[in-house]
Amino acid sequence: MNNKVLYTASIIAFICYINKQRKNNNPKIFYRKKLINNYNGYILPPFGIFIKESEKNNVELINHEKIHWKQFQRLGLLNFGLSYLQQALSVGYDKNIFEIEARECENEYCKLNYTECVRNGKAKTVYNPNFRKIK
Repeated sequence: MNNKVLYTASIIAFICYINKQRKNNNPKIFYRKKLINNYNGYILPPFGIFIKESEKNNVELINHEKIHWKQFQRLGLLNFGLSYLQQALSVGYDKNIFEIEARECENEYCKLNYTECVRNGKAKTVYNPNFRKIK
């Protein structure tokens, strides 16, 4: 099999995997000791949800990430990724509509000022004084 055929087959297989994961209402959750940028959790579509081990029993945080998974399911990989990036670049993390939607358990102040609430312990999802601080 030549490289072009192998490359094409790999792309087709990945597209099929993405489409299968868009229908998956029970994404795999990976628990890790550390996550990038001091995050407590995030999704990496189409692979699953990543949660810091210390937050393994944090139902609110896992539900937050599951809402992001539903956003991926609703919009698709590219549209979700590009739309999320556009929001992040234009209004930042705290005002990002995808993040606000995922903060359903938070009070109105924390929905719009999430970084501050996570750092000072007022967020219901998680407390992390180093949240979004890049080392």
